[in-house]
Parts: sequence; C-alpha cells; structure tokens
Amino acid sequence: MSVAACIASMPAKASLVADGVTYSLTETTTANPSTDQFTLGISGINGSSDTEKGRYGVEALAFTTPTNFSFATFVSTTSTNPTGYSSMVGGLNSMGCDGSGGFFCFKANATPVAPALPAGSSLSYVFTVTTSAAGSFSGYVPDLKINWVGTNNNYDLVSQPITPTAVPLPAAAWLLLSGIAGMGAMARRRRLTTAA
Repeated sequence: MSVAACIASMPAKASLVADGVTYSLTETTTANPSTDQFTLGISGINGSSDTEKGRYGVEALAFTTPTNFSFATFVSTTSTNPTGYSSMVGGLNSMGCDGSGGFFCFKANATPVAPALPAGSSLSYVFTVTTSAAGSFSGYVPDLKINWVGTNNNYDLVSQPITPTAVPLPAAAWLLLSGIAGMGAMARRRRLTTAA
C-alpha cells in the first residue's frame, strides 16, 4: 500500500460540544467511492458538564446532505434504548423528523424511555451516506440536529455544524512513514558510497 493510499484511507474527524455533551463525527472511506461510512460518537451524557441531564436517549438525529446526495442508511448503534432507527429524507424539528430541507434524518423505531442513561455515558451511531457518481464528500461539513428525550419537558434542539478537527496519524502510520524515510536515506547513502 502506498503512503498516499494509507493517508487517504485514514478517517476524517469533526467535533462539537453543545450543552456540555460532546459529539464527534468520524468519516471513513469505503471501497465504493460514492459511499462513505460515518460514526457519530456522543460522550459526557448526563455527566458533570451536561447542563441538561436526565437524558433517556436520542429520539432522532439529522445531518445536512453532501453534494449530489442519493440516500443514507442507518447501520448500527450502541444504544439499547431504543435499538434501531429508520432512515428518512428531510430535517428535524422538536416534533421529530419533518421531511423537509436539505437533510437526512434517523428516527428511533421506539421512543426512548426511563431510566436515564448513567452519568458520563457514551453512545455511538454508525451510518453510510451515498452520493450519485458526480457527488463528492470533499469539503463536506455537516450540520447536526439531534433531539433528546428524558426527564426534561423539552431539551435544547441542537442544530450546529460539526467542525473538522485535526486527527493525528496513528502510531502505525508514523512507523510506516519513518521506515520509508529510513530506507530512502539508506539507498541515498549507498548511491553516494558507490559513486565515490
């Protein structure tokens, strides 16, 4: 695998903190150039920094669409309350997925119920997004909308962009790059020695 291919396959990451809860979105390329996989990680739920607390779970979440969007498919979640979500076209308001605007939405198959999630807990949502052949994920910075249910009558409807953040290369990539640089230095030294 070339260095460029190794770096190109690394996931892109973006994050947002709203009401003391952290949302991290990781994008990973797939073998299909028009489909990417995304993982939304949510942490700090009902923790000390969570300004709203009492959250049972996520009733719905939505993202803006990339260029030439075709469809989004819900893959999995670590949530057991509820266990599944249905994909829908359109945005999200305080009543749930509303079917309008340049968004795609995932609606819980059942409304989350008590008890509240443990303090400081985390959730993860995995989904894929597919564009037409002319589509692109280049420069895609989605807005996230998420609607929580819990002990509060109404939670703030988060509706903000998830801003890209630098992701450090994994240790294995640094080792690979260092090894390639070392081999290049040895080859150069060998050429200089034979030339002399």
